[in-house]
Amino acid sequence: MTLNRKSAGGDARLDDIVIFVRVVQNGSLSMAAKQLGKSPSHISKHLTALETALGVSLLQRSTHHLQLTDAGGIFFDHCLRILSDLEAAKADAGAVSDELIGTLRIHSTPGIGQALIVQTSAEYTRKFPNIRVELNFSIYSAGLNESGADIVIGSRDFDKDKFFASGVFERKLGSVPHVICATPAYLARHGHPRVPQDLLAHNCLIHVKQRGSPALWTMRHGDQDLELMVDGSFRSNIESAIRLAAIEGTGIARLPRYNVADELRQGTLIALLEDCILPERTIKAFYPRSRFVPRKVYEFLALLEDRIQRLAA
Repeated sequence: MTLNRKSAGGDARLDDIVIFVRVVQNGSLSMAAKQLGKSPSHISKHLTALETALGVSLLQRSTHHLQLTDAGGIFFDHCLRILSDLEAAKADAGAVSDELIGTLRIHSTPGIGQALIVQTSAEYTRKFPNIRVELNFSIYSAGLNESGADIVIGSRDFDKDKFFASGVFERKLGSVPHVICATPAYLARHGHPRVPQDLLAHNCLIHVKQRGSPALWTMRHGDQDLELMVDGSFRSNIESAIRLAAIEGTGIARLPRYNVADELRQGTLIALLEDCILPERTIKAFYPRSRFVPRKVYEFLALLEDRIQRLAA
């Protein structure tokens, strides 16, 4: 495939390909236009030019929906590889220098982003002062597909998300255990749970976006696995809200250890039933599949992986 179009009806042009990929990843012309700083009519014009150059229809468009045609799906996979290879080529060309420049775009779930990515980004930009980090949060996996992301970081299963099924590499950065915790003041008022079943009598804080049934806490007592349906006066879809409620002494929270590592070390929160907690949180990074990982990506992931391992220890 040639990347320069000499005239209308000629070969596909690289900027047309970039626009096509951004539209598919965003799911709409307007979102792609906003991300690229162009008008929707500009985006539409380039899509039409690309389809004319290829002689096939790539997208079925309606007022509120875009869908890839069969030809569009095949072409999209090829385009992802092309753009990934170009990014890798730029990274390799820049690898002869110790200096990184440009922008690293990261999408993350809020809990991981606030507890891990912000701190890692600060370390990253200190190490590479000529590179910028753009960090976007999204609760829902579908929201993580916004275009332009170099890395998507989360701990959920994305098996049903088509974006992650094609042209994307998954890297496991580490497993972090959960911790059940409460403040000394809460425990002084309500007692210290000694066995998992004691949690049923406590005010448990529920993170409603945890996988499975959020109020069903899986525990181990001796050789027996238990499923406890806990309840409490506070629920939230944001992990940081559960953490703050626990710090305020509202109740007992179940959170990833990285989210409360400082509070546990300082004694603001007390870890409970440490030998009884089963679930671990596996943190994953997703980025475009390529023979070469761009240097700006692997340098960031190396820092993040090291931070996760230190917090899990």
